[in-house]
Amino acid sequence: MTAYVDELLAEAAIAAPGCPEPLIERMLRTAASDFYRASYAWRINTDLLSVRAGSREVDIELPTNTIGVKVYWAKLAGKVLSPIAARNLADGNGPPRGYAVSPDSSMLLLDVIPDRNYQMDGVELHLAVAPTTALVDLPDHLFAAHRDGILYGAISRLLAMPNVGWANLTDAGTYMAMMRTEQAKASRESEALQAPITRVVSYGGI
Repeated sequence: MTAYVDELLAEAAIAAPGCPEPLIERMLRTAASDFYRASYAWRINTDLLSVRAGSREVDIELPTNTIGVKVYWAKLAGKVLSPIAARNLADGNGPPRGYAVSPDSSMLLLDVIPDRNYQMDGVELHLAVAPTTALVDLPDHLFAAHRDGILYGAISRLLAMPNVGWANLTDAGTYMAMMRTEQAKASRESEALQAPITRVVSYGGI
Protein backbone atom coordinates (compact mmCIF):
# COMPACT_ATOMS: atom_id res chain seq x y z
CA MET A 1 0.00 0.00 0.00
CA THR A 2 1.15 3.55 -0.78
CA ALA A 3 0.42 6.63 1.33
CA TYR A 4 -0.61 8.53 -1.78
CA VAL A 5 -1.24 11.91 -0.14
CA ASP A 6 2.26 11.97 1.36
CA GLU A 7 3.77 10.89 -1.96
CA LEU A 8 2.06 13.64 -3.99
CA LEU A 9 2.04 16.49 -1.48
CA ALA A 10 5.38 18.07 -2.48
CA GLU A 11 4.57 18.08 -6.21
CA ALA A 12 1.18 19.66 -5.61
CA ALA A 13 2.74 22.29 -3.34
CA ILE A 14 5.19 23.32 -6.05
CA ALA A 15 2.30 23.87 -8.48
CA ALA A 16 0.34 25.93 -5.93
CA PRO A 17 2.98 27.96 -4.04
CA GLY A 18 1.76 29.38 -0.75
CA CYS A 19 -1.17 26.97 -0.44
CA PRO A 20 -1.53 25.52 3.08
CA GLU A 21 -0.66 21.84 3.34
CA PRO A 22 -3.99 20.79 4.91
CA LEU A 23 -5.82 22.22 1.91
CA ILE A 24 -3.51 20.42 -0.51
CA GLU A 25 -4.10 17.16 1.36
CA ARG A 26 -7.87 17.65 1.20
CA MET A 27 -7.77 18.32 -2.53
CA LEU A 28 -5.62 15.22 -3.14
CA ARG A 29 -8.14 13.07 -1.28
CA THR A 30 -11.02 14.63 -3.18
CA ALA A 31 -9.22 14.20 -6.50
CA ALA A 32 -8.56 10.51 -5.79
CA SER A 33 -12.21 9.88 -4.93
CA ASP A 34 -13.46 11.70 -8.02
CA PHE A 35 -10.91 9.97 -10.27
CA TYR A 36 -12.10 6.48 -9.36
CA ARG A 37 -15.78 7.40 -9.31
CA ALA A 38 -15.50 8.62 -12.89
CA SER A 39 -13.05 6.08 -14.36
CA TYR A 40 -14.25 2.83 -12.70
CA ALA A 41 -10.56 1.93 -12.67
CA TRP A 42 -10.40 0.32 -9.22
CA ARG A 43 -11.94 -3.11 -9.77
CA ILE A 44 -12.29 -5.88 -7.20
CA ASN A 45 -13.74 -9.35 -6.92
CA THR A 46 -15.40 -9.91 -3.57
CA ASP A 47 -14.99 -13.00 -1.46
CA LEU A 48 -18.06 -15.23 -1.36
CA LEU A 49 -20.87 -13.41 0.42
CA SER A 50 -23.26 -15.52 2.49
CA VAL A 51 -26.96 -15.58 1.63
CA ARG A 52 -29.53 -16.38 4.32
CA ALA A 53 -32.77 -18.16 3.64
CA GLY A 54 -35.65 -15.72 4.05
CA SER A 55 -33.62 -12.56 3.36
CA ARG A 56 -32.98 -11.04 -0.05
CA GLU A 57 -30.43 -8.57 1.36
CA VAL A 58 -26.74 -9.37 0.91
CA ASP A 59 -24.21 -7.00 2.47
CA ILE A 60 -21.43 -6.04 0.03
CA GLU A 61 -18.08 -6.26 1.81
CA LEU A 62 -15.71 -3.62 0.45
CA PRO A 63 -12.18 -2.51 1.30
CA THR A 64 -12.11 -0.14 4.27
CA ASN A 65 -12.95 3.49 3.41
CA THR A 66 -14.24 2.71 -0.07
CA ILE A 67 -17.68 2.81 -1.66
CA GLY A 68 -19.17 0.71 -4.43
CA VAL A 69 -19.51 2.56 -7.73
CA LYS A 70 -20.68 0.01 -10.29
CA VAL A 71 -21.40 -3.74 -10.24
CA TYR A 72 -20.24 -5.47 -13.42
CA TRP A 73 -21.45 -8.96 -12.64
CA ALA A 74 -22.80 -11.07 -9.82
CA LYS A 75 -22.88 -14.85 -9.43
CA LEU A 76 -24.70 -17.08 -6.97
CA ALA A 77 -23.74 -20.75 -6.63
CA GLY A 78 -21.55 -20.24 -9.70
CA LYS A 79 -24.44 -19.04 -11.87
CA VAL A 80 -24.60 -15.54 -13.31
CA LEU A 81 -27.40 -13.36 -11.93
CA SER A 82 -29.21 -10.91 -14.20
CA PRO A 83 -29.30 -7.22 -13.21
CA ILE A 84 -32.82 -5.85 -12.76
CA ALA A 85 -34.43 -2.62 -11.58
CA ALA A 86 -35.32 -2.50 -7.89
CA ARG A 87 -38.98 -2.01 -8.80
CA ASN A 88 -38.98 -5.51 -10.33
CA LEU A 89 -38.05 -7.32 -7.11
CA ALA A 90 -40.60 -10.07 -6.44
CA ASP A 91 -42.28 -11.09 -3.18
CA GLY A 92 -42.04 -14.83 -3.75
CA ASN A 93 -39.55 -17.40 -2.50
CA GLY A 94 -37.22 -19.52 -4.60
CA PRO A 95 -33.75 -19.68 -6.10
CA PRO A 96 -32.60 -16.15 -7.02
CA ARG A 97 -31.81 -15.47 -10.65
CA GLY A 98 -31.45 -11.67 -10.61
CA TYR A 99 -30.35 -8.78 -8.46
CA ALA A 100 -30.61 -5.05 -7.88
CA VAL A 101 -28.24 -2.80 -5.96
CA SER A 102 -29.30 -0.58 -3.06
CA PRO A 103 -29.16 3.19 -3.67
CA ASP A 104 -26.04 3.56 -1.53
CA SER A 105 -24.36 0.54 -3.22
CA SER A 106 -23.83 -1.15 0.14
CA MET A 107 -26.20 -4.03 -0.43
CA LEU A 108 -27.22 -6.50 -3.13
CA LEU A 109 -30.96 -7.16 -3.32
CA LEU A 110 -31.90 -10.56 -4.76
CA ASP A 111 -34.88 -10.71 -7.09
CA VAL A 112 -36.72 -13.24 -4.91
CA ILE A 113 -36.43 -14.26 -1.28
CA PRO A 114 -34.02 -17.22 -1.20
CA ASP A 115 -35.49 -20.49 0.00
CA ARG A 116 -32.21 -21.85 1.36
CA ASN A 117 -28.89 -20.71 2.79
CA TYR A 118 -25.96 -20.14 0.45
CA GLN A 119 -22.68 -20.11 2.36
CA MET A 120 -19.91 -22.03 0.61
CA ASP A 121 -21.68 -21.25 -2.68
CA GLY A 122 -22.71 -17.66 -1.95
CA VAL A 123 -22.62 -14.47 -3.99
CA GLU A 124 -19.48 -13.28 -5.77
CA LEU A 125 -19.29 -9.80 -7.30
CA HIS A 126 -16.99 -8.01 -9.71
CA LEU A 127 -17.36 -4.28 -9.16
CA ALA A 128 -15.70 -0.90 -9.30
CA VAL A 129 -15.02 0.93 -6.05
CA ALA A 130 -13.79 4.41 -5.16
CA PRO A 131 -12.02 5.71 -2.06
CA THR A 132 -13.71 8.01 0.39
CA THR A 133 -11.76 11.04 1.53
CA ALA A 134 -10.87 9.09 4.70
CA LEU A 135 -8.66 6.65 2.77
CA VAL A 136 -4.95 7.23 3.35
CA ASP A 137 -3.41 4.37 1.35
CA LEU A 138 -3.90 3.11 -2.20
CA PRO A 139 -2.84 -0.32 -3.43
CA ASP A 140 0.64 0.00 -4.93
CA HIS A 141 -0.40 -0.99 -8.46
CA LEU A 142 -3.19 1.59 -8.52
CA PHE A 143 -0.94 4.38 -7.30
CA ALA A 144 1.73 3.50 -9.88
CA ALA A 145 -0.84 3.55 -12.68
CA HIS A 146 -2.92 6.57 -11.64
CA ARG A 147 -0.68 8.90 -9.62
CA ASP A 148 -0.56 11.50 -12.40
CA GLY A 149 -4.31 11.60 -12.84
CA ILE A 150 -4.88 12.12 -9.12
CA LEU A 151 -2.14 14.77 -8.93
CA TYR A 152 -3.43 16.70 -11.97
CA GLY A 153 -6.97 16.67 -10.58
CA ALA A 154 -5.85 18.09 -7.25
CA ILE A 155 -3.69 20.79 -8.83
CA SER A 156 -6.52 21.82 -11.14
CA ARG A 157 -8.84 22.29 -8.17
CA LEU A 158 -6.27 24.29 -6.24
CA LEU A 159 -5.46 26.63 -9.13
CA ALA A 160 -9.14 27.22 -9.86
CA MET A 161 -9.91 28.47 -6.35
CA PRO A 162 -11.10 32.09 -6.21
CA ASN A 163 -9.41 34.85 -4.27
CA VAL A 164 -6.18 33.02 -3.45
CA GLY A 165 -2.62 33.98 -4.27
CA TRP A 166 -1.80 30.73 -6.08
CA ALA A 167 -4.80 30.83 -8.44
CA ASN A 168 -4.16 30.46 -12.17
CA LEU A 169 -7.24 29.70 -14.24
CA THR A 170 -5.28 29.06 -17.44
CA ASP A 171 -3.09 26.45 -15.78
CA ALA A 172 -6.13 25.03 -13.96
CA GLY A 173 -7.73 24.30 -17.30
CA THR A 174 -4.55 22.70 -18.60
CA TYR A 175 -4.28 20.41 -15.58
CA MET A 176 -7.97 19.52 -15.84
CA ALA A 177 -7.47 18.45 -19.45
CA MET A 178 -4.44 16.39 -18.46
CA MET A 179 -6.44 14.74 -15.67
CA ARG A 180 -9.25 13.83 -18.06
CA THR A 181 -6.74 12.26 -20.44
CA GLU A 182 -5.37 10.12 -17.59
CA GLN A 183 -8.90 9.28 -16.47
CA ALA A 184 -9.91 8.10 -19.93
CA LYS A 185 -6.73 6.01 -20.17
CA ALA A 186 -7.42 4.40 -16.80
CA SER A 187 -10.98 3.61 -17.84
CA ARG A 188 -9.84 1.93 -21.07
CA GLU A 189 -7.18 -0.11 -19.29
CA SER A 190 -9.56 -1.29 -16.58
CA GLU A 191 -12.10 -2.39 -19.19
CA ALA A 192 -9.40 -4.42 -20.93
CA LEU A 193 -8.48 -6.12 -17.65
CA GLN A 194 -12.05 -6.71 -16.44
CA ALA A 195 -12.53 -10.11 -14.84
CA PRO A 196 -14.57 -12.25 -17.26
CA ILE A 197 -17.89 -13.84 -16.41
CA THR A 198 -17.75 -17.63 -16.38
CA ARG A 199 -21.26 -18.82 -17.07
CA VAL A 200 -22.56 -22.03 -15.56
CA VAL A 201 -25.33 -23.40 -17.74
CA SER A 202 -27.99 -25.67 -16.31
CA TYR A 203 -29.19 -28.64 -18.33
CA GLY A 204 -31.57 -27.40 -20.97
CA GLY A 205 -30.75 -23.77 -20.19
CA ILE A 206 -29.08 -20.97 -22.10
